[in-house]
Amino acid sequence: MDSRLYETKLANHKIFKDLKNGLSENPSGKLRNLIELRDDVLYVWSPVENCVLCLNIKYLEEHGDDTPYQKLHLLSPPAFTVERIMTSNCGSRLCVWGSRGVTVAELPSRWGRGGLFDSGNDTVLCKSATLDERFLYSQGEVRKVQWHPTSLSRLLVLVSDNTIRLYNIAVKTGPKLVKIIPIGPKPSGLFAGRTLLDSLGDTAVDFTPTPDSEHLLILRGNGDVYMMPCDVEGMSAMQPKLTGPLSMYPPADDNYGTESCSIVALGGGDTPPLVVVATCSAALYHCLLLPNAIDKEEGDSHALYVIEAVELNMVLTDDADLQYSYPVHLYPCTSNTYACVHAGGVHTVTLPVLGHLKDYALAGEDETETVLSALCSKPSAARHLVCTLAARGAASPPAGLALTAPPLPHALVLCVDAELLVRCLEPYDLEEQLYKELQLKNPAIEQDEVNNILKERQKLSFTTIIQEILARDVSQPILNMNKTEEPALKETLELVTQATMKLRGEYISRQQRAQDAISRKLKALASLSRQHQNWIQDLQRDLDDVRLQSTVLKEKCMLAEKHQDDMKYRCSAAIRKLRSSSAPSAAERELLTELERYKRTGEQLQDQVAQLKEHSQRKTSELKKWEEEYKKKDIALGKSHSDAISSILQQQTAQISTLIEETKLLKDQLSIV
Repeated sequence: MDSRLYETKLANHKIFKDLKNGLSENPSGKLRNLIELRDDVLYVWSPVENCVLCLNIKYLEEHGDDTPYQKLHLLSPPAFTVERIMTSNCGSRLCVWGSRGVTVAELPSRWGRGGLFDSGNDTVLCKSATLDERFLYSQGEVRKVQWHPTSLSRLLVLVSDNTIRLYNIAVKTGPKLVKIIPIGPKPSGLFAGRTLLDSLGDTAVDFTPTPDSEHLLILRGNGDVYMMPCDVEGMSAMQPKLTGPLSMYPPADDNYGTESCSIVALGGGDTPPLVVVATCSAALYHCLLLPNAIDKEEGDSHALYVIEAVELNMVLTDDADLQYSYPVHLYPCTSNTYACVHAGGVHTVTLPVLGHLKDYALAGEDETETVLSALCSKPSAARHLVCTLAARGAASPPAGLALTAPPLPHALVLCVDAELLVRCLEPYDLEEQLYKELQLKNPAIEQDEVNNILKERQKLSFTTIIQEILARDVSQPILNMNKTEEPALKETLELVTQATMKLRGEYISRQQRAQDAISRKLKALASLSRQHQNWIQDLQRDLDDVRLQSTVLKEKCMLAEKHQDDMKYRCSAAIRKLRSSSAPSAAERELLTELERYKRTGEQLQDQVAQLKEHSQRKTSELKKWEEEYKKKDIALGKSHSDAISSILQQQTAQISTLIEETKLLKDQLSIV
């Protein structure tokens, strides 16, 4: 799909104009994500109309700005404030949730030429149900909702009472609570409007499944990480075993942050998971989840090894007061990139370490140190995509973030003024994806060709050199401000000065270096091109000489073939003349005598056959004459005479037949026609 579609047609679509006045209201001040992109369909929650607005991206690409959007109204609309919207992996269900409830809706079927819901009707009704509406709205607070990693019909809900509730949403009578899994002590007592466990950081604030979908990683506010196996069916009466807190190495006095707020696990099934833990101070810790080599009494099977710490610059003023508890949300983007949504906008962090984890997992004992040095050779890179600031430096968090499909993924950032900002994620792993697609599309490729491709890949390409020159330590985001309020002159001057310094130091200077490198490369290529032109001219002259020699050789070849045919004819005539002039040999004379004898025998047999034919004709005429005379006679012969005549005639007939057969046999032997 063309990337310009998101920047032109989608960003200027009517759906965002209708949402302009509905996203600015956020009384709780919490981070929201009211946008989702799944199977080329964009879902946006409308707080004003309390429904889901959806737009088919592929239909928009084909029909342009005339593409209308559809409204999905829930039969049981949520009574709480919606903070997040997410779709299932199969794309058949939609979940909207907030801190006071969770509602699950079944999406209708898509059919028709454009693949629209309910054949393209403007308003579509969806069957929906709210999970434990009375309990979640009045007694609990929803911290996180996650589709079960191995089941399409189950939903995991993290509640503020230190429990994870497992629901089965595929029951005909409505969602059913399958199991309540305690993950800590139940909070009790209030202190300054918060429970004592919340104040001490002993309540779970987030959880995420591991890449292999076998365990859940649960994060508490004090930074402790717990592990629990995934129970898909939930039929067992025994509760899953909760292990932890997992040890973190190297140890730290503050346990790597006392106000942790979000966790995500990246990687694949064949590599160790890389766990990212975010804190309220916008500090990110990259940890490897590895089996625990030290046997402990608690029985922890895994441990976290911190390999890197990243601190984000959210570009907020010192006097900005954040009233919500979870200022950072993490979203996986690609295989080695994740996004951070916070009060100051959106950051993306690229992890080069993930590209070396597979080599580290497959390395032998003698190669461990080499691979380990390459593992930590290149640090992570943080990129500030969008900066959302209100007037006077107040925080204005974005309303949502959606990610497009690879190979060139884009980040779609929905601001509170309903403006859609599109930023392209740098395709660090694009080359790796191209090599994988090459091997997948050519399964019969030989190993030598694969080795040649890998050998060429080891060379340092000019593209890599330019990428290293243009690699920046800091980035300048797109600034999104409220256009109705006039910013302060001091703040404007600071922003302009800071942006100018960044552009000069990190953009213009690096682009100048890249331009110099490209100029040197162009000069070298131009010199090489001139040399190639000289070589081409020399080769052209050689080709002309070869063509001329080829023409002469063809003429000589044709003349030689003609002389050869003449020689063949003269040799054949000489051989025939020699054979005709020489006397016959003894064998030839003997064969000639035998043939003459056969010839005379054949002539004699031919005369005999002619005589037999004449005799046969004469006897036949006599027989006919006798029969005619016999018919004229009235004298009747006796029985003895008749029998004698019949026997004589039968004997003569037999003799004639025998003579005819002998004649045919002689003709065949003598080849007489």
